[in-house]
Amino acid sequence: MSTTWERIRQVRASDEIVHQIRRAIFDGQLRAGDAVGSENHLAEQFGVSRNTVRDALRALEATGVVEIRNGVKGGVRVAQPDPDRFASGLAIQLKLVGVDATDVAGAQLGLEWVAAELAAANATPEDLGELAALLIQSEQLVENAAAFAEVSQAFHDVVARASDNQAIISSLRALGELVGASRAQHATPSVARVVLGHHRGIYKAIAARDSDAAGQLMRRHVGLTRASGLRDRPPARKPWLA
Repeated sequence: MSTTWERIRQVRASDEIVHQIRRAIFDGQLRAGDAVGSENHLAEQFGVSRNTVRDALRALEATGVVEIRNGVKGGVRVAQPDPDRFASGLAIQLKLVGVDATDVAGAQLGLEWVAAELAAANATPEDLGELAALLIQSEQLVENAAAFAEVSQAFHDVVARASDNQAIISSLRALGELVGASRAQHATPSVARVVLGHHRGIYKAIAARDSDAAGQLMRRHVGLTRASGLRDRPPARKPWLA
């Protein structure tokens, strides 16, 4: 039985330019703000037409890799990082590939667990002050499901930011966009009080610089409130929840 092969497609020259510029960034040869060159200069270096270079640069600009400026001081530079743009784009891509609530809950469980551990090691006094203020706000909003859900999410956002790990921060921001509208779905007053108790314990562990406790409490909290749909039941007592 003979094998049927697919015809080989030649890579477009513009695609190869995109690949080389991206590879230079991954290899550390180019960094944010570095000049890549003008169209004329790049066309000469790559040995292609200006139109080919222009196609490649448009593709790179559309994905946030480069910035193209016109004028005397214009040119092509590696773009400055934009975590919000990355998170928004990732959220859309995850939605398009069919990520569902179960997938999101599983990813959040792992990421927030590690974020809490890192926050206990890296949180600044400002981070701790913001977390404490959010706990006070939460206490005042337990009867208001929508408002409580927003402040509760803000608590998680600050924990993520306090981790000082941009990969975790951006990934959690993207996952948060996927479930944003459903945050208040189960936030009854009794459940809000349970969540508030969890948050207090997580805050105490972070403030005490106890990474293990912070991570385990966050893991348990996310497991109960997200993977199980915010079940309305009181938590078992733990030292940090006292």
